[in-house]
Amino acid sequence: MAGTTSISKSLLTNVLSVYFVLTLMVTCVQLMGEYFDTKSQLVEELQNQQSTFSNSLARSLWEYNDEQIELIAEGLINIPAIAGIIIRDENGEVVVKLGLTESLNSLNITRDVEDLVIEEYNGLFGYYASIIFEFAGESNRVGDVTLYSTRDIALDRIKFSLYFIFGNAIVKSTFLIVLFTLAFNRMLNRPMSMLTQQIRNFRLDDLTHSRINLKDNRHAEFTMLEQAYNQLLDNIEDYQTDLKRTEQQLLQANRQLDEQNAMLEQEVARKTSSLSQVLTDLEGQKNELERRQDKLVKEIRQRKLIEEDLRETNDQLQNSVTAFERVQDQLVESERLASLGRLVPGITHDVSTPIGIGITATSVAREKLESIQQALANRELTSAQLEELLTASVESVQLAESNLDRASVLLGGFKQVAVDQTSDAVREIELQSYLQSLLTTLRPKFKATPHEVELDIVEPLTLRCNAGALAQIISNLVLNSLLHAFDDDQQGLIKIRAERAGDRLILRCSDNGKGLNEEQLEHLFEPFYTTRRERGGSGLGTHIVRNLVVQTFGGKISVKSAPGAGLSYTIELPVQFSDR
Repeated sequence: MAGTTSISKSLLTNVLSVYFVLTLMVTCVQLMGEYFDTKSQLVEELQNQQSTFSNSLARSLWEYNDEQIELIAEGLINIPAIAGIIIRDENGEVVVKLGLTESLNSLNITRDVEDLVIEEYNGLFGYYASIIFEFAGESNRVGDVTLYSTRDIALDRIKFSLYFIFGNAIVKSTFLIVLFTLAFNRMLNRPMSMLTQQIRNFRLDDLTHSRINLKDNRHAEFTMLEQAYNQLLDNIEDYQTDLKRTEQQLLQANRQLDEQNAMLEQEVARKTSSLSQVLTDLEGQKNELERRQDKLVKEIRQRKLIEEDLRETNDQLQNSVTAFERVQDQLVESERLASLGRLVPGITHDVSTPIGIGITATSVAREKLESIQQALANRELTSAQLEELLTASVESVQLAESNLDRASVLLGGFKQVAVDQTSDAVREIELQSYLQSLLTTLRPKFKATPHEVELDIVEPLTLRCNAGALAQIISNLVLNSLLHAFDDDQQGLIKIRAERAGDRLILRCSDNGKGLNEEQLEHLFEPFYTTRRERGGSGLGTHIVRNLVVQTFGGKISVKSAPGAGLSYTIELPVQFSDR
């Protein structure tokens, strides 16, 4: 009809519009987070470089060795993270100024300031530090150094992340559009078109062939509509049968009336009074038959109107239920991926520190080798210089090796957790080491808090289970306690205990937080219910945990809590243990 809009098209447009807005907002937040995290890493690298070269630079300033100061400055300016450098003596006079820099006068730096992070201005940001030389047991300020980096360097580091974020958003949006279009066409448009076509073939004189038959229809709503429509045809058939029966009775009554009229004509004089009574009775019967016929017509018309209202109500109800279920599934999946995404910045920060230390150590070793090579070329190499080279090289290699090993352990644990949380594969795990690796991945969430996590495995357990679902359960419970359980000034403790009970794994996760009251406990597992929505709570954490325990594992979950007494979960999971 003119001026109307397809329900499926309107619903699809609304869902995709909301999704596009959310995707745009999340993408912008990710881009800003990447940029500021990269700036923090660059400032840390400037701090590390300053710490590495501060001793040799302090000695050079103390000895007024301008040539050595220039060599150190040229070495620093060649580091990719450094775009400019200013080295000043103790009187504030500039000794070396290389690359992109800004005037230090506007910073109002006093002599008692030892170090300072320079905020971004005109695309430049950096790190200022005083240079202290230890001589005769006294600390002497011999100058200061300022290292600069630029916005272009930060953007160049994250450009591949930018490409990945935009590409990921485009691919997901395209796939969602195609999936929703196919689903709406298959589940709504196609059955509705078939239903409309069959209704248009309705013929009152051929009710048998006017029935609706939706082939291969698996949706209960369309089945109910089909049954209701066919039931209406059955009722119409019954009404037609009653109408024919009434017509036959009317014909029979008319025949009787004709017979009586014939008799009356023969005995008009003799039965005048009787004839009047008979005519009155016949008129009453006729009026009664007409009233019944009118009543049947009105009932048929009323049933048709009721059927139309019922059909429209069922359509609206089905559309609402379908839209709600899909939006809920999308939000649950987004929360599952978002819980993993919230770990990425912390892991990145922890990994960047040992990698930066390793790079600095190799830079120091390279500087020592270059100085020894120059002394060897000038035939000025001494045994003391060679011994100093060997000592510095061994320390640098050991420092680089230990920090790279640390970075490898962090990345390996995070990689396994990420693979498990995005996969439903069943595999064999050693519970103690697996949970310890998971808690190491969650450690960045606790670094800035006074809270602790305590892991207690009663006995060594090796089992086969859905590792990703198990990791998601533990992660959600720990992060829920971190977000909701403790006040700002409280030192919290989260305990995780695991033990075997026959063929079941018993997990107990508790905290010493502020707990929940009876009303909050009643709504704890409901989707979108949260007590901390203003601090990032989505209300899906415990809902996801219960679905994983009950649906994925086929287990049980119970909870105990009281105000001021903390919160305790008890989870029973049927798993396959490996007795070795």
